[in-house]
Amino acid sequence: MLLGIPKRKRPVISCGECHRRKQKCDRRQPCAHCIKRGVQDACRYEPDDDRTSYDIRPPTSRRKDSLTQPSTAATPTTPTSTLSEELKQLGYTSSITGTAGLISNLGQLGTKQQQKLPIDSTATPYVSIIRQLPSQKCTNILVQSFFQNVAWQYDIVDETIFNRQLTQWNSLSYAQLRLAPDSLPVNLQSFPSLLFQVLAQALLFQPLVYDKSLDGLKYIPNMELSDRAEDFSNAGQELAACFRRRELTLNMVQAQLMRACFEKTTGAVVDAWHTLGTAIRNAQELGLHLLGPEEMASTTVPASERDLGRKLWLMLHIWDNHMAIVLGRPLFTRMNPNDVPSPMSWSHSPASSPSMPKVPQPRDVILCGYHTAYRFLQDIRDLEQRKIEDCRALIQGIHEKIATNITNLPAWAAAQRSRDGEPAWLAAALETMLTNVHFVLFALHRPFVFKEQSSRERAFYSAMQILESQTRLFNLMQDLQYHSFNLVFSTFDAMVLIAALQIRFPDEFIEQLPATKQNLEWGLNRLNVLQARNNLAGPAYSTIERLCRKLSVVAFPTQHMRQVDGTPASLTSTTLVGAENEMSPVNWDGFTHFAFGSISAPPVDDILINDGILGAYPEHHQGAFNNLTQLPLGFFDTMENGKPGE
Repeated sequence: MLLGIPKRKRPVISCGECHRRKQKCDRRQPCAHCIKRGVQDACRYEPDDDRTSYDIRPPTSRRKDSLTQPSTAATPTTPTSTLSEELKQLGYTSSITGTAGLISNLGQLGTKQQQKLPIDSTATPYVSIIRQLPSQKCTNILVQSFFQNVAWQYDIVDETIFNRQLTQWNSLSYAQLRLAPDSLPVNLQSFPSLLFQVLAQALLFQPLVYDKSLDGLKYIPNMELSDRAEDFSNAGQELAACFRRRELTLNMVQAQLMRACFEKTTGAVVDAWHTLGTAIRNAQELGLHLLGPEEMASTTVPASERDLGRKLWLMLHIWDNHMAIVLGRPLFTRMNPNDVPSPMSWSHSPASSPSMPKVPQPRDVILCGYHTAYRFLQDIRDLEQRKIEDCRALIQGIHEKIATNITNLPAWAAAQRSRDGEPAWLAAALETMLTNVHFVLFALHRPFVFKEQSSRERAFYSAMQILESQTRLFNLMQDLQYHSFNLVFSTFDAMVLIAALQIRFPDEFIEQLPATKQNLEWGLNRLNVLQARNNLAGPAYSTIERLCRKLSVVAFPTQHMRQVDGTPASLTSTTLVGAENEMSPVNWDGFTHFAFGSISAPPVDDILINDGILGAYPEHHQGAFNNLTQLPLGFFDTMENGKPGE
């Protein structure tokens, strides 16, 4: 080489794998050697320090161009749609009525040659995270456990699709995983994020007697499977953060909703609400909200996945509505009920004969609940901001429609039915649906209970139905399902309202006092049992127990109350009224600092605070009041006899 003249770089004449192995490459994409080795995705023609890029087309395809092309060709390119890529970079969605719609009506604009992106800088953390996945043996055990014990509660993951992707994932070679995520097929890149969340849920809901081979997942003495579940869920969340917005997939939205399930179940309710919001925004980015029954809208979801996309958007909508009502949060989604199919239309179990009905699937139970009552949640959220005088007719109309729908439930969903031959999960799923249906009626009237007698009566009745349904559901549940938030929120809201109305309107509900006592005692004992395995049950129990103390004073004002030092003090109704101004208020800060997060949602707050339910107690009672850990059955009976519960 002459001094000062740089050495000419050699052209790329083989893929990276053939170059490394010193094999002759046929320069196809992928080449024959990479196909034989099963590493097609690793077959790349990229320049390095001593090679320049080269036209990788087969000789037959570039023979004509070789006379005019220079020896140093352009970097390999991949033709992409100008419409999809450039508009996506500008932030436009696939709406057919906006700018994107105008361009799409003009037809194909041609293609633009773009440089192939190198392996993303996220490859290293991606590979590090997926190495945290357990062995295939443990994975198979947990996946089977998930679909058997957990999936029916949420029905977010399709078992057939998930198992097919899991099989594809398990067949990946080490070379592909080492270069992940760019070396992986697009449909599998985000799959581990969903897999981690599925494993986390399965570990969280393991029974007390479980497969001991799972103990190998514990890497620290005294570690619990629930601790490992948190590790897996966090790993899935970290993995989802490795992808850019334009790389969204259905797997990522499913993983985010599953993460919200995990957070809500473990007591991080506010975090769950924020995660749900992220999942909704990403689903909208994919265009799931545009997938109507006729699928006329243009979305980025492949046709083969659009049915799953519609199901997923419905679940996001139901979660959004329910959390908005329970927590008093804003509503992010709206849905036309006419776009939601009827039960059985999404079932995967065809009838064995025309005369034999299909076996209900978890999706059918959800659709049945939606068309019976859930569809009205978005309207109820709107009514909460209106005065009772302006919406009496609307409230009455919604109430009558739901009541009629309850009487017209299909035979397989009726409360009184034969259980012969039905799946083990179906009874619990239908009881959960019944709880949620009555919760919709409960939520319809709750904002107006202090202003409208008819709303008080109907809300009280619905709350009693919820507690009775929750009692039956608890008896159906096994201990592995005690983590479920479904056993806490509905019970808590119903007990708060019943106690509040008994305290504020004792004369109106005097005849219901015996049933009230029974349901409150049952509810408290359920929450007490759940405390060992459910992070939400503790703060709920503490709050309800103190409300029951308040109710016992109102219901039995002439009975004796025991002081902290054991000396009985007679507190008659006259004494209570006369001493009201001298009483110091109970410290209820714990209600907003427990695992519920900073829940300040009306109307529960209104019931507890603004409407005077948080009555005052003498200072010498507050110690015993706050230190109680259990309210046994017969608590109110002992109060009637002048002996407070111990």
